[in-house]
Amino acid sequence: MKRLLILILLFNLSLSCKKDSGSDKVIIDTKNDLTIKNSLITSSFVGNGVQWGGYDVLNYWTGSPTLAQGDWDKLFKRVRFMRPPLVRIMVSAGWNYMNYTVFDPSKSDPVLIKILDFCQTEGISVMIGEWGHSGGTSIDQEWLENSAKFLEYLLKIKKYTCIKYFNMVNEPNGNWSSINGNYALWKTLIEQFYGKLTEKGINSAIKIIGPDIAVWDTNLTSWIINADFDLGAKIGAYDIHTYPTDIQVQEGTYQSMVKAYRNVAPASKEMLMTELGFKYDASSDLGKENARLIAADPFTSDDSNMMIFKSFYGIDMSAALIQNMLTGYSGSLLWDLDDAMYNIDGGGSTKLKRWGFWNILGSEKFGGAADENIRPWFYPISLLCRYFPQGSQIYDVALPDKKGLQAVAAKKEGNYTIAIVNSSYVSYDINLKMESGVAISSLNYYAYISGAGASFTGKIDTDGFAVPEESNVGIDFQKGDGKAITVPGKSFLLFTNIK
Repeated sequence: MKRLLILILLFNLSLSCKKDSGSDKVIIDTKNDLTIKNSLITSSFVGNGVQWGGYDVLNYWTGSPTLAQGDWDKLFKRVRFMRPPLVRIMVSAGWNYMNYTVFDPSKSDPVLIKILDFCQTEGISVMIGEWGHSGGTSIDQEWLENSAKFLEYLLKIKKYTCIKYFNMVNEPNGNWSSINGNYALWKTLIEQFYGKLTEKGINSAIKIIGPDIAVWDTNLTSWIINADFDLGAKIGAYDIHTYPTDIQVQEGTYQSMVKAYRNVAPASKEMLMTELGFKYDASSDLGKENARLIAADPFTSDDSNMMIFKSFYGIDMSAALIQNMLTGYSGSLLWDLDDAMYNIDGGGSTKLKRWGFWNILGSEKFGGAADENIRPWFYPISLLCRYFPQGSQIYDVALPDKKGLQAVAAKKEGNYTIAIVNSSYVSYDINLKMESGVAISSLNYYAYISGAGASFTGKIDTDGFAVPEESNVGIDFQKGDGKAITVPGKSFLLFTNIK
């Protein structure tokens, strides 16, 4: 037995390294190399961000049409740290610009205008849009005119240059949508809305983005193909929504699915993932746990993901975001920022759609101040927003064959960000390399390791914001040897010298 063990050890060693013929040079096995390639995936990244806005039922809950100033201050401080390059805000006539039959955009002053003012000041791009259309199987022309007039008000009167995209109707392919899956109706709506923008002289000031469909497989690529053929230049950018399971993301079927939609969209136009969250198979362990936690919380609706309270959710969401970047998406928007934005019925219900990084109304309405605390997944996601800024170049990465390992790199103005995520439970030793062979200095190094429940390893400050594990780190790729890194199971690592 002892002799057999020695033979096995010698055989494994011979697989790890070998001598170059005619010399004593040892060649290191490259199976652990993670190499940042010279090839560009995206030349001008739009950015990762979040769904914001809403808070439409504040009057029902608090008797006020707006948040308390202390809540606004807390929200703005957190979003300012996150520094999302892009946010999505959806509106409707009744909530935002119609007072019964009278056009009254001042209805947006208590919430929407405060958020847009913040985005304008902070340089955050905004995708704005209508939740649904009016008119059923036809188009209500009065509603259409008022919708275009409200956008004109925001662009011309309020002068919001931060508004870059307009999305007409949320998820038109669904039977829950006002479009009810009628592509022809959606196409006509886009054509008529574009005509309104042209009449008002604002068609060149904003991009219509679509089709905004919700997808779970590759069976709806025709919406993108047909939109390109039928609408041409009227569509300035393309987008979809996805809610994968954790298994799909970890095993790669998610990435192949979203790639099919990127591949049929025009290569010359931006492709965005404008809603991204996780939904679990009801029969799976996580699906059953999610249902149990929803039932146990008096403030939670069925349309919720209670894994937002668990640290592993930050790993899974990071893996999905990175796969989107590797597949050529110009940006992704997480669903969503804050539990307090939406409830289940748009009326007085206290059943929230819990998907957020916190609940800003915890102390006022929903069971206590602890619900306002930052949740674990904010740590990695805030960094993926903050350190992949708008205008970054996204580079392809050659990954070693290790389950659950993903990585992506960005460059902007000579500075770099490298993000690595390991969604498996196995720790990996890798050799980080870069084909361009540069020396990178003054890097901050962040590390987030998921633990049991809400626990995680990772430095944070008194505000709950991520703090580097190390600063002034240097990585010299000039010699080609790379940098040895251990990537623990269920971890997220990020190196950056982007400020």
